[in-house]
Amino acid sequence: MNKSESQEDRGEPVPEADRPHLIVLQGTNVGTFYKLESDETVLGSDPLRADIVLREREVEPQHASIHADPGSGSYVLRDLETGGKTALNGETVDGAAVLSDGDRIFLGMSVLEFSMPDPLRARFHGAIHRMLNYDYLTGLLAKPRFDEEFEHALAAARESGEPLGVLMIDIDNLKKINDARGHLLGEFTIQEVGRLIGAAHGEGGRRATRFGGDEFQTILPGLDKAGAREVAEELRRAVEEYAFDREGVVVNPTISVGVAAYPEDGGTTEELTSAADEALYRAKSLGRNVVYC
Repeated sequence: MNKSESQEDRGEPVPEADRPHLIVLQGTNVGTFYKLESDETVLGSDPLRADIVLREREVEPQHASIHADPGSGSYVLRDLETGGKTALNGETVDGAAVLSDGDRIFLGMSVLEFSMPDPLRARFHGAIHRMLNYDYLTGLLAKPRFDEEFEHALAAARESGEPLGVLMIDIDNLKKINDARGHLLGEFTIQEVGRLIGAAHGEGGRRATRFGGDEFQTILPGLDKAGAREVAEELRRAVEEYAFDREGVVVNPTISVGVAAYPEDGGTTEELTSAADEALYRAKSLGRNVVYC
């Protein structure tokens, strides 16, 4: 079973399409590209039981499956006992239906298009996915996609009773770099800081985004404030020690970080963002290159 993240979700380039793929046309994760790597792929809302996860109430934990028929070379859509909640091209699937190139699968509010192997179309869909879901400069999640992940992570924390750490990060004195070295070097600085943040958020459901300009936000599922502070300190040291060298021109930026955590600092994404932002303001006021809880 190929788990719910597509290859683009893991930051990898979309490969040549030697197998069929799906692209989300409507619903959560619009533009996401899923290559059908396995002979059977389950679509549903449960991350532990579905290969392609569609997080919405109308979608069952295991809603439908796509099965490869090695004898005919065809692909078959099966409704997994949802009582008529799976549709193909707008018509209810009664048990199973053979898929054709361009068919549209309806599950809840989501619509996914099925495509047979086509390298050109795969590259096109991969490009659309990147534009919709990733920040062009840093490669981190685009803000709207991050906001969705934040909501899901907070809902999961409420359900499990586990904490959720939140960081707000700002590059110190970027204006001085822009004024002294030019905006291209300033852009390079933002890009490299984003890369360092991304490298520290590649596992355990951690997510990061460029909040705007030279400010970043991250979520840390399962970490309380003390644990989130440790991650923040690691990031601060990583930036402080990193060689920011662009064609022989070197700069030495630092970051300040504000730390908040669910549940002590709030129960909504807005409250947690505000708490982390207030902590960031305090970190900046203490002289920068500081982590503050």
